[in-house]
Amino acid sequence: MAKTKLPTMKRKLRWVAVLLILFIAVTTVLSLSFVPADDDGAPAPNNLRHPRASAVDDAALAYIPRRVVDTWSRREYLVVLGIPSTDDEARRTRRNLQRTTCWRFPGVATRANDFTGAMLVLYVLGRHPSHGYDYSAALLEEASQWNDVVALPMNEGRVSPEKKVGVGGDSGIEASIGMTRKTYMWFDLAHRLFPTARYIAKGDDDIFLRVPLFVAHLRLLPRRGIYMGVHAGDSFLVKKCFLHVAFIVGFATPCRGMWRRRWCRTNRCGAWHTCRTARSVMTNLHCWVFCTRT
Repeated sequence: MAKTKLPTMKRKLRWVAVLLILFIAVTTVLSLSFVPADDDGAPAPNNLRHPRASAVDDAALAYIPRRVVDTWSRREYLVVLGIPSTDDEARRTRRNLQRTTCWRFPGVATRANDFTGAMLVLYVLGRHPSHGYDYSAALLEEASQWNDVVALPMNEGRVSPEKKVGVGGDSGIEASIGMTRKTYMWFDLAHRLFPTARYIAKGDDDIFLRVPLFVAHLRLLPRRGIYMGVHAGDSFLVKKCFLHVAFIVGFATPCRGMWRRRWCRTNRCGAWHTCRTARSVMTNLHCWVFCTRT
């Protein structure tokens, strides 16, 4: 019986050897076919050398002086926070309130300190329909004053007429899609523009952020593989079908009580005089931000 089984075992071993050789040959060919080229093989526009990526970056930074962009490139920020906003007076008021309050905390990189600090804050905008899908003169003046406005080459969606700033409700499908595009384009731009930043973040223009505490928390976290936020979801009725989506909404901490009882009385960042105005405009403040770095 042993003699009859021996040829069968040899044939099996030969087949195993042949299959192993074929496997090695195929994997070698595949690995060679995926060797990064001179342009890193990245798809457009994520490829840094692709002309489309360069055009998108140039358009987004059109209202930021070249010397400022060069300054950013020399800094190594802990976190770069992008805040989607819109080109209208209500949102401009919110942006200015943030600039004159929480962005005066130590550690925030602004034009006033030559963009030196742990956290850089940029406002991300698109072309608004109320201005004929162009940027308004007021926004151009704002960008020139603060050097923190990223003007994405995209159109904003129209907000539902029933939606009021600062009041809950649905902004409408156009505005929602526009916000989604704006957020995606921000992350797409940020990882190219700030390759040395440990974290890339997205926030809102109605937040009050305790920057020293936020920065202290980030310094305790791993530098890679962090995606902070709360899992959430929603459903949309489109053509009589419900579309279910899941997403990360960030972490939220109510700050109204802190603002009224503590911050106004103990803060020494130079923004104390704006507290009363800020409270009257931002009646429901939340710290809302999420970070990602892979």
